[in-house]
Amino acid sequence: MLEDSPILQHAAKVFTPDIFNRIQKQYLKTEPYIMETLSDTRDDGMTGYLTYMIEDGERSDERVVLVDISTRTLVCECRMFRTFGVLCRHMIKVMRHLGDFGEASMRSIPDHYILERWTLEARKKVVVDVDGCVGPSADSENDAGIGIAMRYRETTAMLNQLATKLSMAEEKDYNKWMGVLKKVCNEANKALSKTITSEDRRSIPITGLTLKEKSNPRSNGKERYKSMNEKERRRKKRVYRKGMASNEAVTPNNNTQPDDHLSDLDDTIAQW
Repeated sequence: MLEDSPILQHAAKVFTPDIFNRIQKQYLKTEPYIMETLSDTRDDGMTGYLTYMIEDGERSDERVVLVDISTRTLVCECRMFRTFGVLCRHMIKVMRHLGDFGEASMRSIPDHYILERWTLEARKKVVVDVDGCVGPSADSENDAGIGIAMRYRETTAMLNQLATKLSMAEEKDYNKWMGVLKKVCNEANKALSKTITSEDRRSIPITGLTLKEKSNPRSNGKERYKSMNEKERRRKKRVYRKGMASNEAVTPNNNTQPDDHLSDLDDTIAQW
C-alpha cells in the first residue's frame, strides 16, 4: 500500500503475508500520531519519546518509547512486541521520524525485532533440541534421514521459486535459462550418480508421515460405517415414530379425560 516506505519494503521481504499485513496495519495507524522528545540522552544511553493522538481536542493513547540508536533498541510501554512479537504503532512512529531525519539505521526493522517463526525462511530451518542435536540424539541412526529430509525441503523450495519466475518470464529469457538449468541438472545427475547408489538410498531411514491403510468394512462382513450425525438422525426418527404410534394407540372413551391426552402428548414431546 505504501511502496515508498523503506520499513514496509523491508517487512515485505522478510515476513510472511499474515505478519506483514499486521505490521502494515500498525504502520497506517501511525499517521494521526504526534511525537515529542521527552528528554536528552539518559545515563543508559536511551532517549525518551512521547507519542499520542489528538481526539476531540484531548490527548489519547499516550505512550513513552525509549530508543537507543547505537544498538537499534526500542522499548514501548504498551508491550505489544513482548506480547505478540509484532512492532507496535508507537515504535514504528518513532522509527519513521528518526529515519526521515537522517538515521539510516531506523529505515529498516532491526534484526532483534524479526522473530524467526514469523519469517519466510522459518520452514527451512533445522529444529534442534536443548543439547543442540538434530532429532533424538547426535548418534541416532535417524539423523541421516532427518538431514536428507531437510535438504530435500530446502532444495524443492528453491526450485519452486525458480520455476515460478521462469513460468512468468518472456519466451527468450525462458529458453535461455531453461538451457542453463538443464545443463546444470545433467552435470549434477552424472556427478551424484557416481557417489550415491540405490543400496545407499535404501539403507538410509527417512522419517516422516506414514499413511494408514484403510480397511474395507464390507470385506469382513461388517456393516457400513455410520457417522455420529447419521446415528443421531436415525435415533430421532425412531423416537418420533414411537411417539406417533403411542398417540394412535390412545382411543378416547367415556372414562378418558382430555388431560390424559395432553399428558401423553407431553411425554411424546419430551421423548423427541
